[in-house]
Amino acid sequence: MRLRMSARWMALAGVIAIAAVACGGNSANTPTNASSSGSGGGTAKTGGSIIIGAEQWPQCLNPVTDCASASWYLYTIQEFVFPRLMQWSNDVQPTPSALITEVPSVDNQGITQSPFSVTYHLNPKAVWSDGTAITCDDVNFTWLAILNTTGTYSTAGYTTDGGAAGINKVDCPDPQTVVLGFNKVYVDWPDLFGGAAGFILEKAAFPNLADATKPDLKSEMNDSISFSGGPWVLQSWDATNQAVLVRNDKYWGQKTYLDQVTFVPREDQATEVSSILSGDVDAIFPQPSNVPFADQFGQNPNVKAIGGDGNFVEALWFNLSDPLMKDPKIREALAYGVDRQAVISGVIALNNPKAQVNNCGLWIPGQGPWCADPGSFAVYTYDPDKAASILKSDGYKDDRATSGYFTKNGKPLTITISTTAGNVRRATTVSLLQQKALDAGINIQIHTYVPTDLFSNVAPKGDFQVALYAQGPIIDPTVTGSFACAQIPTSANGYGGGNWDHWCNKDADALMQQSDQELDQTKRAQQIQSLAALTAQPTELPMLPVDVLPNIAAWRTDKIAGVDPASLSSPYGFFFGMSTWYAAS
Repeated sequence: MRLRMSARWMALAGVIAIAAVACGGNSANTPTNASSSGSGGGTAKTGGSIIIGAEQWPQCLNPVTDCASASWYLYTIQEFVFPRLMQWSNDVQPTPSALITEVPSVDNQGITQSPFSVTYHLNPKAVWSDGTAITCDDVNFTWLAILNTTGTYSTAGYTTDGGAAGINKVDCPDPQTVVLGFNKVYVDWPDLFGGAAGFILEKAAFPNLADATKPDLKSEMNDSISFSGGPWVLQSWDATNQAVLVRNDKYWGQKTYLDQVTFVPREDQATEVSSILSGDVDAIFPQPSNVPFADQFGQNPNVKAIGGDGNFVEALWFNLSDPLMKDPKIREALAYGVDRQAVISGVIALNNPKAQVNNCGLWIPGQGPWCADPGSFAVYTYDPDKAASILKSDGYKDDRATSGYFTKNGKPLTITISTTAGNVRRATTVSLLQQKALDAGINIQIHTYVPTDLFSNVAPKGDFQVALYAQGPIIDPTVTGSFACAQIPTSANGYGGGNWDHWCNKDADALMQQSDQELDQTKRAQQIQSLAALTAQPTELPMLPVDVLPNIAAWRTDKIAGVDPASLSSPYGFFFGMSTWYAAS
């Protein structure tokens, strides 16, 4: 999953809208634990440990680089260790994290419009796990690291290169005040240093850098993180077996009840399900399967499962630098030659009966005004005859009667879809697409990779034709980090940048820049819809959306209490709420 690609959902349609957000604390700002009753019954108590199964496993721990590209880096490490400025609630509303005292707004002088700036006031109680204060200096250091690290995953919003809207300075009038200065309005400011995937680093944890004014952290935090500004401290981690989190006793916000949480990889979904049924693990957050999870979890009365709407868009992502896929006729023919409805009916509807084909591109239907009904990609219904006609116009020979495929220079038209190993649902998805594409004379093959290899090596380097994976969480509608020309990874930039599709369209760049600066939600919605229409043009098509993944979670009620089912819809994943979990017995 491309989590760090600025793919977000909710309209922060303007600083005026933010002014209406309630300022003040949330549960994250509660300084001490009090006895309370959890959803599992009983009274919350301190102590105990649990084991959680992780469906994917990060290959390293650096949040600045491609190490952070897999969503399970967020779910297992980042959100528990690194502090953030802004935060999203379970219902995807902007709220202050435990690090800041209030949401910046025009009303509280936290936002100025000309020039555009955002001012944060840090909680004076906020400290790193070594007891030192978290200060503006740490925020400034993080900004410099994002700008100067070789292979930074995405600089969208943090840089003004190429005229993009972004931060041009970080001022520190005092240790607890952070002033972000921008070259122009940037509507998605809440996702910088926080929000869906942002973070803050402890400057003092990197004393031996060659140039502290231009910190390059490419060789840092690969297998350990020596500091924490979150509710947990990373005690140990290795690339294959486990990650151990222990309570951060210096944390000033909601302290954890549990002493320890251990994440273990369960990357094969059948093993993941059997592990929670047997009690080998105590909680899981699985992707939708090719079978109904309710049938599997119902086998054990001690396992509780919940499901709900998700915020990740799954799609076929086309690599426009590939010699075959750079041909727009091939992309268009494939869009008509695969049956997306077959995937919905045969796979996604098993765990979400209301599921429909996503025709909104990198946006979620019904969430915000960004997708014009019925969606710009609705034209691409399954039509093998139309796919065949397009291929003929592209110089391909119809040899379906003999070889079964269209051919050129005697070679069948073969397209390989790369996806994650061990994911039965995705394998079934490719199989369904493969079967229907045969009628269009297209030979679809599958190549699977360990998720961290796909997301940290293969995709950033463009070593694929088509990839199947999900991107999210979708909150604010900006897609600059995913589709802007400046975000294309190259060897020259250390393969940094989130535009793995290698799509570059100057008109799209202009729309992205405009929408990133537009304060009027109605106008911004028009720009986003125009951008969606542009991406769906037959000559463009950097991707073909398939579905919106539903969220599913399960936990052992004989091991864990205090689970809030509302956390299932959190942009940070189901485990984000585990600070309130406690041992059931």
